[in-house]
Amino acid sequence: NGLMVSTVTDEAKYAQHINSYGLETKKNYYKNADNVVCLGDPRMDDYIANLKSKTRIINRLKPTIGIGTSGFNNIELNSYVAVEFDFMFDVLSAFQELKNEGQLFSIIIKVRPNGVLEQYKSFVSEYFGSLEIELQRDVPISEVLQKSDLYISIYSQTLFEASCLGVPAIYYKKDNEYLDPPFDTKSELVTVENINALKKAFLDFKASDVRFSAFLDRDVMERYIGPLDGKNLKRNLDFIYELLNKAKLGAVN
Repeated sequence: NGLMVSTVTDEAKYAQHINSYGLETKKNYYKNADNVVCLGDPRMDDYIANLKSKTRIINRLKPTIGIGTSGFNNIELNSYVAVEFDFMFDVLSAFQELKNEGQLFSIIIKVRPNGVLEQYKSFVSEYFGSLEIELQRDVPISEVLQKSDLYISIYSQTLFEASCLGVPAIYYKKDNEYLDPPFDTKSELVTVENINALKKAFLDFKASDVRFSAFLDRDVMERYIGPLDGKNLKRNLDFIYELLNKAKLGAVN
């Protein structure tokens, strides 16, 4: 995973060769180290057709809200165990208030692969039984994003995937972590930190506010996750084979 954004860890900094995906991670996390290259994320090759298509239609009358669940970061001392449901309670509370105010929408919650689906079923049933919520875990995030008109999550690669599909994205910051752009609360990504701000962001989304435009821009995406030309897998493989060939030549000599 080349999307490294924590300002206080040294995870993945000591390999001989590192693919940081995009220039922002190389600059911020790796401090432009010489052994860091920007080869892009092969997973993003699947999104190229969507980037070229101009047919994405966003429903702003009764939108489907995709929500990516949070989780405890066990290698980050600033993280805390309860953040998973602390995050979800805030987000769903905002939408409960919006529903009470007459807003129309449906919700899909994408539970993480290591999340406990039954916990979410109980949680939703007990606290938010009046909301129209679909729970998904064992499906690719791309499937949830294809159904979503607006996507909300923690600091996550999935926010970039949403943008590459033309889906406006919101980072709801319930974590206590110190993060690099675009998760630093000062960058292109729409970021909110409380229920009222999330409600305001939803209403701005319905009004097609320009605040969402920057993070939907392809040039911005490429700064963070690398080239979006459909050649990331080839670039990564070529780099690896080049290293192997050099090693082979070195062994022969």
